[in-house]
Amino acid sequence: MLLTLDGTFIAQILNFVVFWMLLNWLFIAPTRRAIEARQRAIAKLHADANTARAQARALEAEAAGLLDAARRRTDEIMREGAAKAASSAKEIERLAAEEAAATVALAQAKVATERADAAAKQGVFVNELARSMAHRALGAESAV
Repeated sequence: MLLTLDGTFIAQILNFVVFWMLLNWLFIAPTRRAIEARQRAIAKLHADANTARAQARALEAEAAGLLDAARRRTDEIMREGAAKAASSAKEIERLAAEEAAATVALAQAKVATERADAAAKQGVFVNELARSMAHRALGAESAV
């Protein structure tokens, strides 16, 4: 028979079992624990990355909402400013027209006053000139 069960066979099996236990205790178990720990760490990193991506998407959506609100508020403020500017421009134009009308009225009154004064002053001169002309004309007729 090829295989005989003697003491060396049992010693080799015992030697193999001890070697396997020692190998498992020194190399295989620590390596398995390290691999499992690394796999847990990688899984945690993936979960953290997914959570961070979700937070980033939420923050991007929030930022987009804030930007849209800011744009709408800016447009509203710009429209209000344009309306105020137009109102102010109309008020300034109205005041300028009133001031110009008052200035024109004052100038016309001054011209009328000066014209009346000039006419009053010329009345005496015109009368004297008329007398002088009449006197010359009459004096020239009496000489003929």
